[in-house]
Amino acid sequence: MPTRLSRDVPEIAAAAPHSAPGAVAPAEGIARAGGELTNLQLLRALAAGLVLVHHVAVYGQTLRGAGRPFAALDGLMGVWGVAIFFALSGFLMARLVTRDPPLVFLAHRVSRIFPTYFAVVALFAAVFAALRLEFGGLSVLALSLAPGGPRSSPLNVEWTLVLEVTFYVGLFLLALAGQARRLVPVAAGWLVLLAVAFPLLPPDSRNMMPPPLYLVPVTAACVPFAGGLLLPRLIAAGWVRPLAALLILPFAAACFFVDTAAARWLGGIAAVLLVGGAVTATPIRREGRAARGLIALGDWSYVLYLAHPPVLMLANWACPPHWNGAAYAAVSLAGALAVAALLGPLDVALYRRLRARLDGARPVALTRGVTAFLVVFTACALWGSTETARNDWAEFRAKGALAALPPDAFASPASAGTAIAARGLALPDTLLARVESLEPIGANEILVSAYAFDPARPGRGMQLALFCGGRRVAVERPRRLRRDLTGQPGFAGLGQRRIGYRVRVPAEACGAGPLVPVVVDESGRMAVLTLPSGG
Repeated sequence: MPTRLSRDVPEIAAAAPHSAPGAVAPAEGIARAGGELTNLQLLRALAAGLVLVHHVAVYGQTLRGAGRPFAALDGLMGVWGVAIFFALSGFLMARLVTRDPPLVFLAHRVSRIFPTYFAVVALFAAVFAALRLEFGGLSVLALSLAPGGPRSSPLNVEWTLVLEVTFYVGLFLLALAGQARRLVPVAAGWLVLLAVAFPLLPPDSRNMMPPPLYLVPVTAACVPFAGGLLLPRLIAAGWVRPLAALLILPFAAACFFVDTAAARWLGGIAAVLLVGGAVTATPIRREGRAARGLIALGDWSYVLYLAHPPVLMLANWACPPHWNGAAYAAVSLAGALAVAALLGPLDVALYRRLRARLDGARPVALTRGVTAFLVVFTACALWGSTETARNDWAEFRAKGALAALPPDAFASPASAGTAIAARGLALPDTLLARVESLEPIGANEILVSAYAFDPARPGRGMQLALFCGGRRVAVERPRRLRRDLTGQPGFAGLGQRRIGYRVRVPAEACGAGPLVPVVVDESGRMAVLTLPSGG
């Protein structure tokens, strides 16, 4: 399988990533309370390290079949890294949104996130093209960083940027309405909403990354940001002290016993306490090589976050197949840190220049620029969220149709075909559909590639459901264009319709019985797909 950055690489970023690296430029100081708080730069370095180690472990397993002896721990390292970044961002934004005029606030935030993001995407797109490797996920919706629901993205880690930019827009609107001083009750009310919504949301919606616009306010990953917004007031009231950081231990330990969405809540609380402890503690001095190095890593954390996924992919391409997981991890870590050290200072310098130009811009020009951004961002958010809602409804109906059949109907392809025919639910014979390949991805996953198209009704939407041992393990909508099929009989009316599926399923799930692939349309009609020979 070609090396690529696309949906075919698992959404590992959904358990790991970034927000605060892009929140405030290291050049301007993380926060100022009588001096630069280097403690927060050290927290950035810690968060970046947690994210990087988590991704190295997951990419090593996914791409090379390397073992993950501490999978539960490294998985939570991603959750904790995200939580620290968001808690840092919330703390910093609470200060900036009450300090800067609304237009200046949002202009600074946009200039911090997008130019470096676009530059990193362009750089690695060029590198992958030069090496003739596939670089996926390039689309207007993905590059807009608007909350439109899950979709492929160039770097596979954009979901945190989506939330971060949405937070900025929300705070801008609050300030524009003259309510920035009411930030504390707004943040407290947001936390209450998150707590009330958590048990009421379907499990799939609690941890959808990135969420569509209508789920952003109730997404569990928002907890540390909302808590961070309260930190300045809590610190000023004397309710948070350095020793508060010790309270993170029980919250972190509890994360091992809950699912990812609940761990985001617990990890979020721990992260807010950690940031509060760091802010109120004595600042670490910039003395010694280790301290200076970690502070520099905090400065470069945004670039490290953006660049490390393609670096891990390139490390897999560069490492010989017989190299073990430890060798791959060493190359990946060294490569990611080297790229961060090379590009990090450029990122800081770029933001300094952009900020200086924005501060000197005429109000009319600033207004026009911010307005243009908001128009594009809002349009993409509405576009993507509408599409996500429509897809979710189609998936809901498909699951309902599948659940209406007897529990043992999908134990084998033959029993599935019999159950479908007995209920008169078979799709017409004009259907052109098949599973093209079952490809092992490392030792733990199988990539299922398929397509489904009905030339008699080209607009028929179909979901692909995969069953192993009679248990449903995946339901996926078609995400791939298949222009390669247009020259084959029956595909003349394909056009720009997406009819291709690429779905990952756990290898262990399919050890209990045969894989049964079924396509189901919006009316509940179904067909069992034939597996490739040897599948």
